[in-house]
Amino acid sequence: MKSFLLSIIFIFILHSTVFALRINDNAPFFSLKDNNGKYFNLTDYVGEKKKEPVKGIILNFFASYCAPCRYELPVLNSLVDEFEQKGIKVVIVGYGEDFDRIMRMLNPLKVDKPIILSDKYSKVGDQFGILGLPITFIIGADGRIKEIILGEIPNIGNVLRKRTAELFR
Repeated sequence: MKSFLLSIIFIFILHSTVFALRINDNAPFFSLKDNNGKYFNLTDYVGEKKKEPVKGIILNFFASYCAPCRYELPVLNSLVDEFEQKGIKVVIVGYGEDFDRIMRMLNPLKVDKPIILSDKYSKVGDQFGILGLPITFIIGADGRIKEIILGEIPNIGNVLRKRTAELFR
């Protein structure tokens, strides 16, 4: 029994490290509907075929049941205009949730400025190797992952300002 449990743990660890993205990996390109019914395509902003070039994308995955997400999302909302002036888009993705649930969470928090997407079936999150929430990816104009911030960060606003200033001079 002990060896069976160790085998299961080993498989889980191997699986999670094989599929998790790392810094300098290409971000998986995806297309998801936003809260206005329009499609957001990552390839429109980053990579070789971008239509609306930006310096970078801050991509945050959250869920309504995630208590730390409730802290981070208003902070991300407050940074949208500042980052927009620097050529950085802020995109938030409701992981495994539809827009009814997402908006029931975001409306009381007054989160309305980022691009809001729904990954109802968790397919995009799975491509990014989501193992916990919140998780934030900073993606460069080249489409590569520049930074991964996993879990709650007490000063997420300051951390994002500092990291984007270093990454997107």
